[in-house]
Amino acid sequence: MELILLQDVQSVGSKGDVVRVSEGFARNFLLPRRFAIASTRSNRQFVEEQRARMVKKRAQQKTEAENKAQQLQQMKLTMEAAAGEQDKLFGSITAEDIRQALAERGYAVDRKRIHLQDPIRALGSHVVSVELYPQVKASVTVEVIRKS
Repeated sequence: MELILLQDVQSVGSKGDVVRVSEGFARNFLLPRRFAIASTRSNRQFVEEQRARMVKKRAQQKTEAENKAQQLQQMKLTMEAAAGEQDKLFGSITAEDIRQALAERGYAVDRKRIHLQDPIRALGSHVVSVELYPQVKASVTVEVIRKS
């Protein structure tokens, strides 16, 4: 039986693929769980239209992310922290702190998309990588100053 997969199915195929499977597997597993639909001309056309919409939407999201990345490249975040002698912080500046500072300036970024190898534990200027979209990254300068 020929079907169009609506979801990725392990060892069968990926979403949007037209696959040939046994009738029993189709009737008892794929169709009842809505993992696939029958491969008719109208269903193939529907899947192609969805794929085209998805490609267009992803292109638009990537363009928006690239524009946001250009804005973030020019941004310099200044953060105050309590520090002791030798310019070492009592605490640390984490990805969550940077996320909050970006949110205050109108940039909503997930904490997991802010790439810090280690939390910032010293005064000075630090460059932090922010992933806005796959293959779209921005470098934000974080200036840590002594809290007065």
